[in-house]
Order: sequence, then C-alpha cells, then structure tokens
Amino acid sequence: MRWLPFEIHPDTPPEGAPKPFSPEEWPQVRERLKRLAQEVGLPIDPPQRNVNSRFALETAELVRAQKGDGEAGAFCHDVSRAFFTEHADISKREVIVPIAERFGISASDVETAWHERRFSPTVDAFIKDGHKAGVRGVPAMGWPNRRAIVGLMPPTELVLRLRNEAPDRLRE
Repeated sequence: MRWLPFEIHPDTPPEGAPKPFSPEEWPQVRERLKRLAQEVGLPIDPPQRNVNSRFALETAELVRAQKGDGEAGAFCHDVSRAFFTEHADISKREVIVPIAERFGISASDVETAWHERRFSPTVDAFIKDGHKAGVRGVPAMGWPNRRAIVGLMPPTELVLRLRNEAPDRLRE
C-alpha cells in the first residue's frame, strides 16, 4: 500500500474553519463517522473544525524522499491519529515537526523543505491525479490508472470493490 497526499479542504485558512454542518447536523454526522470507524477498528473522534493540512502533506513527502514509502505511510498514520483522536492541529509546526523527528527527519530539514516549498509540486501532482481518479474525500483507495474507491466502509466491502476494480492479472 502507498499513502498519497490529498487535500480535502485546500481553501481552509491557517486558523481553521468550522465543518460545513449546522450545530443540529453535526452530532449525527459525528456519530455516523465514529460508528463506521469503529466497524473497521479505527478509534476516532472527528474534530468539529477543519484544519489546513498542507504542511503535513508536504512533510509526508519529505519523509518519503528521505525514508521511503513505508515510513511515509507510517508518518501519515501518526498524523491522522493525532488529528482524529487527539484533535491536534496538524497545520502547526509544533505538532508536525515532532512526528517527523520520530521518523529521523530533523526539524531543520522540515523547516527548509517548507520554506523552499520543495514538495509542493509533488503534492499538487498527486492531488491532480487523485481528482482524475475520482477522489473527493478520504479514505480513498485503488489501483493505478483506475477509478478510486472513496469512503470509509467495512473491510469486506472494500476488498470486494478492490477485487472488482483490479487489473485482470490481479483478480484471482
């Protein structure tokens, strides 16, 4: 599996923004997300605010460049856990830099890459490819050059959909 960046709300300002749900709608949306996540074994408590994830996404690409796909995936997992279980603001350096450091990436490398916007074109290209594949949210999974399967779902349904979308040589 390879984790790739995708910005769900790229227009979210640095200070964050409320979710696009009314105060009356949010409790039902939150409980639905928690129930779906619990079905697949994910402990989440969806935050009520969106944050700008660009710094985290570009840092993930720095991790990928220095440590490889596996470590980039683990970094993304840790960032997701921080956001969805601890309500950490993943737009903040004080959240992302310590996570990157756990993967052997120095704070100065993170800061330099961010100031140079070294991985911005890479993130933009992945997001563009995601849009072409039909990605409109996360999680999204799929095979190269195929339509994405988007949304949280039970593992059995995900496996069935992935099998149905698999290239012929991988369907068995």
